Amino acid sequence: MFGKIAEAKQKAEEIKIKLSQITVEGKVQGITVVANGNKRIISVDIQADLLRPENKEQIEETLQMAIESAIEQADNIAKSEMKSLMGSMLPGGLGNLFG
Repeated sequence: MFGKIAEAKQKAEEIKIKLSQITVEGKVQGITVVANGNKRIISVDIQADLLRPENKEQIEETLQMAIESAIEQADNIAKSEMKSLMGSMLPGGLGNLFG
């Protein structure tokens, strides 16, 4: 039993490393947010023509949508990786209980 726990812990760490190497992009109206599979924001790019004081509120709203899009994509990737891990760890096809 302890072997399975250690194996699961090792595989979870491997997945975390793998997710850190995967990037996703949320693009909304001239703003691009790049995150990794661990939901860490890597970069934010705002088109120069948006950077005017009168666009402040629009930029804030658009930035929030782009961040949410990137994080949602990262979350989907993480869930897929964990589902794969659970499927390989549980006996007799019980891995399908998680998705």
